[in-house]
Amino acid sequence: MKMMQRLVISAAIVTLLCSHAIAQRRIVDFTKFDEFGDVNCEDEAARLDKFAFYLKQQPAANAVIIFYGGKTFRGRLPKRGEAQARAARLKPYLVGKRGIPSNHVIVVNGGYAEEWHVDLWIVPTGSVLPSSERTPIPIKQIHFRKGKANPRDFRCGV
Repeated sequence: MKMMQRLVISAAIVTLLCSHAIAQRRIVDFTKFDEFGDVNCEDEAARLDKFAFYLKQQPAANAVIIFYGGKTFRGRLPKRGEAQARAARLKPYLVGKRGIPSNHVIVVNGGYAEEWHVDLWIVPTGSVLPSSERTPIPIKQIHFRKGKANPRDFRCGV
């Protein structure tokens, strides 16, 4: 009888330990969650809302946002700083409006690609960051319009 009780208790402990380990380590590696280009503010917010919802289910994960400037932006040459100005609203949205901890949101400038673009990644805490999937365009090949971009020109919901 005692042997049977020990066996049942041991099995229960092993089951609890295994389920706890699985719950703590749901994300095995980084995962691309979504990507988008030049979308309107409502579409961008909807994508970030889904991203935030998933992040809240994965407390051991970080949000990694990689953005890329484009050779053109809305059919025109970009201004210097335009990609950064537009990407500057992404982290504040996740932190301020969706409650994602600031230290769990990492924004990376991926350089330049054919078009302005954002990749959203789920990355386990302590994992290496994903590398760019895009073929980078050297900045020497990017032509800019006069002037610098103003982040106020890229705000949503104002």
